[in-house]
Amino acid sequence: MADQATRTMELSIGGMTCASCANRIERKLNKLDGVQATVNYATEKATVSHPETIQPEDLIATIEQAGYSAELPAPATPEEDGRAARDDDPQLRAMRDRAVISIVLAVPVIAMAM
Repeated sequence: MADQATRTMELSIGGMTCASCANRIERKLNKLDGVQATVNYATEKATVSHPETIQPEDLIATIEQAGYSAELPAPATPEEDGRAARDDDPQLRAMRDRAVISIVLAVPVIAMAM
C-alpha cells in the first residue's frame, strides 16, 4: 500500500445537540477510506485528517447526509487578529456585558455580608 499525502483541516459543524451527535459524526467520517476525524461537541468543530484524494466537499456531504450542517471556516483576515474583530462578536459582547453586570451587583452583596 503506497503512502498517500494527507491534509488536516477543521470543519465547523452545526446542529449537534449532544455528545452522541458528535460521536455519530465522528463514526461517519472515520468510515471513509484514510480519514481520521475527531469531533468536539463543545466547540462544534471537527478536526479531520484525510488523503488528498478526498475533497473537503466529500467530508461536508458525509456530515450533511448524517443530518447535520458543516462548512469550511472562513479564511482569516489580518484584521481578525486585532481587537476590532473581537468587539464585533455578539456572543463575546454579551458575555462581557453579563460579567460586568454580575460584578456590579455582587459588590454590594459582598459589602453587606461583611
